[in-house]
Amino acid sequence: MNEEHGDLPFPSSRRPDPDAQQRSEALKERVYVTFTALAVTIAFERDAGHATVAGAALTLLLTVLGTLLAVFVADVIAHMVRDSSLPSRAELAHLMYVSFGSLGVIVAPMAILGLSALGLIGVAPALRVIAVTLVATLVVVALFAVRRLPVKPWLKILVLAIMAALGLAVLAIELAIH
Repeated sequence: MNEEHGDLPFPSSRRPDPDAQQRSEALKERVYVTFTALAVTIAFERDAGHATVAGAALTLLLTVLGTLLAVFVADVIAHMVRDSSLPSRAELAHLMYVSFGSLGVIVAPMAILGLSALGLIGVAPALRVIAVTLVATLVVVALFAVRRLPVKPWLKILVLAIMAALGLAVLAIELAIH
């Protein structure tokens, strides 16, 4: 690989800026939370005949909040171990942004469940639409991650295709299990 030809993902002299670091951490959490929400949605869909909109919404919300709280607590503890101190106000704000910024992942699923609550769509079809929406969310998150990378366009497309394939694989595995 040759740096002059742009074959390296990042030139060796380039160091990520703090904002890029924070964005990358937040994107990572969004991917994690999206996969978690996808798995829960598919598992919940298995019993869609007995499911209620309120039950689906509460399960999804509690799962995502629980996941984000776990990430936040783990990050605070990791900071304490690494730096032998509590996070400063700025560091705590950073940790909160990274952890809780991922709440946006459930906005579309909650809106879809809202349509179901209004009787515009059944619970089972709503859960299927949510699963597809979450796979699309993975692709959008990947798009934000790769859009400014100094790599060849085909590598960006490859990353997007891999993210879509992974999301579809989770769908396939969950559906096969249930």
